[in-house]
Amino acid sequence: MYNVLIRPLVIQDALTSYQWRNDNEVWKYTGSRPNIDITAEIESSWIEKVLQDISSKRFAILCNTQYIGNIQLTNIKEKTTEFHIFIGNKDFWGKGISQLATYQILYYAKEILKLDEVYLTVRPENKAAVKSYQNNNFSIIQETEEFIKMSLKLSELSPPTLSIFVMVYNHGIYLKECLDSLLMQKTAFNYDIVIGEDCSTDHSREILLNYQKLYPGKFKLLLHDKNIGAANNQEQTYKNCTGKYIAVCEGDDYWTDPLKLQKQVDFLEGNNDYSMCFHNVEKIDIEGKILDIPITESETAEKTYTIEDLAEGNFIHTASVIFRKNFEALPPWIISSPAGDYPIHMINASYGLIKYFPEKMGAYRIGQGIWSSQTKQIQYINTIFVIKLMIANLSLNEQVVKNLNEQIQRLILYIRDTLPVSNYPQDPEKAAYSLSIKKLITILLKKIRYSF
Repeated sequence: MYNVLIRPLVIQDALTSYQWRNDNEVWKYTGSRPNIDITAEIESSWIEKVLQDISSKRFAILCNTQYIGNIQLTNIKEKTTEFHIFIGNKDFWGKGISQLATYQILYYAKEILKLDEVYLTVRPENKAAVKSYQNNNFSIIQETEEFIKMSLKLSELSPPTLSIFVMVYNHGIYLKECLDSLLMQKTAFNYDIVIGEDCSTDHSREILLNYQKLYPGKFKLLLHDKNIGAANNQEQTYKNCTGKYIAVCEGDDYWTDPLKLQKQVDFLEGNNDYSMCFHNVEKIDIEGKILDIPITESETAEKTYTIEDLAEGNFIHTASVIFRKNFEALPPWIISSPAGDYPIHMINASYGLIKYFPEKMGAYRIGQGIWSSQTKQIQYINTIFVIKLMIANLSLNEQVVKNLNEQIQRLILYIRDTLPVSNYPQDPEKAAYSLSIKKLITILLKKIRYSF
């Protein structure tokens, strides 16, 4: 399995690529070999020159962070462009890398450059290349003994196998760690990273734009002109996820296993009766220190759950889940929900089983974000409200409704049991903890009355 990325070509790449120019085998299927030996200086001058060409976009292909080839769009005009690729490092031939790199530059052409059509020419004897292009939906439009011309309407570019759903708001101090963990994934399929950035007041947007510039074939950025709130940001981000599968990672969380996506997608591909899967996570504080506290009880072996189990309480960590895109848009009532993940998990669970993996493949940050920074009482109130929304809006069987109502009763008891004796009126957070049970229930009833 390989981690394949494209990034902008730089002059320093000449120190590697000049060697490929002098290899006859590399040129067997690619253009015409230069009639002189290419030195690092000649290659550097060539790269410096072509990088000034405003009608082309040139990139290096990275495999497991190693520079192995070039990929480019040339003759960009009137919404069309010509495509070129070659893998210079022969150790990486025949491994499916060109297909993954090709998809990324096509994604860039469609999503960033807003082009309509990409065309290419290839030698007929290069059958592996022809097959690779056809796998990316290129069609043959002309064929002679000397060349095959192929074309792709970018409106017909296949969606990625998986989309990573990311919501960002003031996550600047954690964001690079998150993005690096998404980009390190080793997969045999295409994936994109869809990020809803909700007009942060820190440097989150600057970080995202820099990453998109560095890895242009991976990011779809939804940069809102004004703050639209978590619920609306969630709705917009979900709508822009076009993959067959959706993985979720908030901007302050991160993944730790480079094979996480491949493992989970492999399972779902082979088990159609499962709608989603999730795994164990490391719990960390706002400084990144590992916490020895469970958020939910984690099993030590693989396990299958049902929607009835999930109705007893949400045990799925957001950064761990992958689910099939069972529905194209979130239902409108989710906008009213103070927590977005639990309703989505419940909806997905209505389509099939839930698989749990005990391996820790990600990290969930506690104390950062809207939910985990709330007081316990407010979390319990909001959870009750979420449950009431689900009961009112989902088609649920009798056992699921029973389990949800029993969960409400437990939460009411938790609210009563966690009230402290002392009052701290000067501290808003501590004051919230010291609210009377009557006041807390009043808040809950207002929430429910407002929505129903």
